[in-house]
This record gives sequence, structure tokens and C-alpha cells, in this order.
Amino acid sequence: MHRSNIRVMKMDRNDRSILMRALYADFCANREVGLPYGHLAALITKLHETQPGKLPLDDAEFRLARNSLNHLRNERIAAGGYTDAADAALLKLIRAKPPLWLFG
Repeated sequence: MHRSNIRVMKMDRNDRSILMRALYADFCANREVGLPYGHLAALITKLHETQPGKLPLDDAEFRLARNSLNHLRNERIAAGGYTDAADAALLKLIRAKPPLWLFG
């Protein structure tokens, strides 16, 4: 992986929980339809093993997380529910920046 491909998302327990919920919903939907879901399983495992704080994501993982959070947000809007937690996690994900490499 190139250093420029990595973004670091600052996350707390709430962001981790809502991102896990969004990824798991997409995982189950893909499994039911018969679409490949290994990439979602890998990201769920990575998220589960990472403590709240900073989550490093490459470009593919960033896209998966963004699409999953957006899908969860759209489902909650359609159901008339609150989207505050999904909005906050999506904002933190979009604000994820590449880490600063001082030497190299």
C-alpha cells in the first residue's frame, strides 16, 4: 500500500458502533442476494479489532464505509427515523485525512 492511499478516521465508541451496524447491514444484504461480501467481512473484522481512536482506511475501505453509512442514513430517512448518529459518523469519515509522514 502506498502511504497516500491511507486515510485516518478519528472515531469514538458511537462512531464505531454505527459504522459496525451499517457495514453489517450491507454484509447481510449482499449475502442474501448472493453478491460477494468478503471485502465487507474483512472491514468488519478490522473495525472490531481496532479500539476507538483512529481507524486507518485505504481507498477501497473508505468507499465501503462511506457507501454503507450513506445507505444506512437513507434507510433511516425512508423509515422516518433519526439520522444524527449516521450523520456524525459520515462527517467524521469524510473529514478523514492522510497521516502526516515527516520523514519519507
